[in-house]
Amino acid sequence: MLTAGEVLQATAGELLQGGADIRIRRIATDTRDIRKGDLFVAIKGEHFDAHCFLAQAVAGGAVALLISDRNCPVPAGVVAIAVKDTVLAYGDLARFYRKSFSRVRICAVTGSAGKTTTKEMIAAVLGTRFRVLFNKGTENNHIGVPATLLKMKSLHQAAVIEAGTNHHGEIARLAAIVEPDVAVFTNVGPSHLEGLGSPDGVFQEKAALAAYVRAGGLLVVNNDDARLFRLPGMFSSLRTVTFSVDKPSDIRATKVEISRKGLAFCVGKEAFRLKDPVPGNLYNALAAIACAREMKIPFSEIRRGLLRFRAPAGRQCFHRAGRVTVIDDAYNANPVSFRNAVCTLQMLRPARSILVAADMLELGSGAQDLHRQAGEFVTDRKIDILLTCGNLARHIAQGAVQGAGQTRVVSCSDQQEVLSFLRENVRSGDAVLVKGSRGMKMENVVKDLLLFLKG
Repeated sequence: MLTAGEVLQATAGELLQGGADIRIRRIATDTRDIRKGDLFVAIKGEHFDAHCFLAQAVAGGAVALLISDRNCPVPAGVVAIAVKDTVLAYGDLARFYRKSFSRVRICAVTGSAGKTTTKEMIAAVLGTRFRVLFNKGTENNHIGVPATLLKMKSLHQAAVIEAGTNHHGEIARLAAIVEPDVAVFTNVGPSHLEGLGSPDGVFQEKAALAAYVRAGGLLVVNNDDARLFRLPGMFSSLRTVTFSVDKPSDIRATKVEISRKGLAFCVGKEAFRLKDPVPGNLYNALAAIACAREMKIPFSEIRRGLLRFRAPAGRQCFHRAGRVTVIDDAYNANPVSFRNAVCTLQMLRPARSILVAADMLELGSGAQDLHRQAGEFVTDRKIDILLTCGNLARHIAQGAVQGAGQTRVVSCSDQQEVLSFLRENVRSGDAVLVKGSRGMKMENVVKDLLLFLKG
């Protein structure tokens, strides 16, 4: 994979012991995953310090160590390289390694909502023709992105990398590591406002991805987004493909039909279908089509890739228990993804629509107002029953009560109260959507409700 000398070159590190010609088979950051021939990167985090486990790493087979703490005892008989910051060095290693795979076409995906599903959908479509590497789940940060790139092998022909952020400068750092050929922008809205300040701050942070696209590369942009439409003019040296439902664009969905059987639409004369009736996935599919066409994949194979796509757990993942539909959207939440989820529930047209809404976290000083606006949106969409859970979610309930709709609103103190209500009130023909930020752990509600319904 690499030599110790190349690690020194990539990280601008200092060789403390051992030889630069030692060959390294793999790079690991967890002693539980150490194999013979590995380089162990001692990450120092807020609540842990991997420098305490150097001996375990060597015992597990590590032949080299990358450290930042020069005072820690280093086992004899292995290469030791010192750097100022092992987290930064880990990213530098991934960037260096990525450059040796210049023939691999990389799509990077960012946005306030839908980026994980979009990443998975692009990977499914590209996978009809290529061997594709992509980050698992949401390994989309300063540790997950390098970890994914360092798994690249000679068999890979394409990669899809999700880039997330919760503070300024993170996208630029990830983009510099990835150096994508294609940058995909799903949408921009009020997410991670504690770190990014405002939706305009979110836009500036996401836009940083475009600055690192390789020369001659492509921007894939949601032309319906109120901020993203500005992006092509900011990076006029790059090619752009726009996608939309409402505005004119290069790839525009028409003849959209949503039913319990799925989502159907056309792009020009080509017809496509997704098995889950999730309106937000329409935009994700358009982005996937744009990436696939850039990679010269024919429409017949794009259709096959979209049909075999299944939503990742916790992201509008459909479960059916008898004649009750349960939609698990509990992985994360912000105002953009919340509205998309409510639209999904409304468009299903069930006998009754039931929304379980928990707190949306990391929204900063405007969190209460954003939750209240979410409640008003619920009543506008004629949801039958709204259950809220959490201190911030109480403001969703207040907004719904103040709205003009006929939604029944129940504010619950905890998950057990939510489940008690659902067990007593859910009936055949209902659709139940569970939505909340990751920290609220609403997947427990989904799991227990499904166990009850399948009894």
